[in-house]
Amino acid sequence: MSDSQTHFKRTFNVEVNAEKRGVGFGFFIGIGLVLIGGGLLLDTFNIIEFSSTLGMWWPSLLMIVAVVQLASGNGSMLGSGILFLVGAMLQANKFDWLPGGFWSTFWPVILILVGISFIGSRWKKKDTKHFDPNHIGRVNVEGSRVDKTAIFTGFDTRVGSKDFTGGELNAIFGGIEIDFRDAVIQQKTAILDVTAIFGGVELHVPPEWNVITKGTPIFGGIDDKSLRTPADAGAPVLMINATAIFGGIEIH
Repeated sequence: MSDSQTHFKRTFNVEVNAEKRGVGFGFFIGIGLVLIGGGLLLDTFNIIEFSSTLGMWWPSLLMIVAVVQLASGNGSMLGSGILFLVGAMLQANKFDWLPGGFWSTFWPVILILVGISFIGSRWKKKDTKHFDPNHIGRVNVEGSRVDKTAIFTGFDTRVGSKDFTGGELNAIFGGIEIDFRDAVIQQKTAILDVTAIFGGVELHVPPEWNVITKGTPIFGGIDDKSLRTPADAGAPVLMINATAIFGGIEIH
């Protein structure tokens, strides 16, 4: 196969896989940021009064994000629960519904949630069916996609899929670490959308993968440290669409 044919085939694979991607959690985050930014801009030109409304109701946005995380399966129960309760308490504080103020209520609730998480972890330890001593503390993903959103929380995930096609990772004031070294790309090209906003994403990829990273950091960094074999036309390709805003994305 000639170089031009190889380039066309790889481009075709990338475009076909791109069409298969659905609307992810990051899409809704982008819509929300555009709406908030547009409202603030209109407020600056005295077209609408938006800042006072946002100042009163912004805690409810945290609650909405928490519910969307749980509904989409992108967030942990503990992390989303903390985010929802923080938003609820901040909103209640805006209306002076908390007798002792926000902080007097915040810390007792956090202690209760942490205690519940410890109790829950004891029950999980009894299930040893999927125990893997090489990946203690990690969540294993065997499906063809990996979709994770970490907001004020963190994920450490091992992807063992034998037909990995891509996914979406969003770290907002949180951290995500993904290990792809047991994964296999069957369709030659997998597309991964990675966003880090005041957060960090760390990826570990197999040396036989060809990694193509696209994106421009904005007050952040995108660092590709992966060790790869010489480019092979038949090697799997991981295309990363990276967005780093006051955050960092590392590829090992």
